[in-house]
Amino acid sequence: MWVLRWIFTAIIILLILGFALQNQEQTVSVHILNWTTPNLPLYFILYIFFAGGVLTWVFVSMFNILKLKNTIYKLEKHNSKIQDELNKLRNINIDEELPEDTSDNVELASNDQGDEES
Repeated sequence: MWVLRWIFTAIIILLILGFALQNQEQTVSVHILNWTTPNLPLYFILYIFFAGGVLTWVFVSMFNILKLKNTIYKLEKHNSKIQDELNKLRNINIDEELPEDTSDNVELASNDQGDEES
C-alpha cells in the first residue's frame, strides 16, 4: 500500500512541476480590494492562494477539533459522575433507605420496570 502512496505522490508532484514549467512566461497581476500585486508568474499566484486556503482549512479544523475535545471531556466527566452514582446504588443494602439525591433516578427506574410488566 505504501508503494501506491509513493507513486501517487510522485505523479502529483510531476503534474504540479509540469504546470509550473508550462506557465513560467505568463505573468498576472491580482487586484484585491485596493491592493494590487506586482506582475508575478501565474503558477506562483496559484500556489500562494492554495497555501492560504490550506492554512485557513488548518485553522478552522483546529478550532473544530478543540471544540469536539472539549465536548468529549464534558461527556466523560458526566459519564464518570453517573458511573459513581450507579456504583453507590449497587452497594446499598435493600433494607437501607436511599440517599436523597438519588431518589429521582430510582423513581424513574421503578417507572421503567412498571412499563415492562404491563
